[in-house]
Amino acid sequence: MTNRPLKTCDECGSLFFADTSRMDSLCPECAHLLYGYEPCVHTFVNGRCSRCHWDGSVSDYGRKLKQERDDGDLGA
Repeated sequence: MTNRPLKTCDECGSLFFADTSRMDSLCPECAHLLYGYEPCVHTFVNGRCSRCHWDGSVSDYGRKLKQERDDGDLGA
């Protein structure tokens, strides 16, 4: 493990490296999903992204947004 400061995402609850997100209280994944910020190119090692430390968690709302986005791609 590294000594990089960790934060907890307000949306999904995952820990993430504080310096990897453009939003103070959201992990890079949720910041991307909710606000369109650039996503992390995740590389998972032992259940966590080695770049941002996200654990793959998705909130119910995030899951709904992903489903709507995916359904929209098919119906367009």
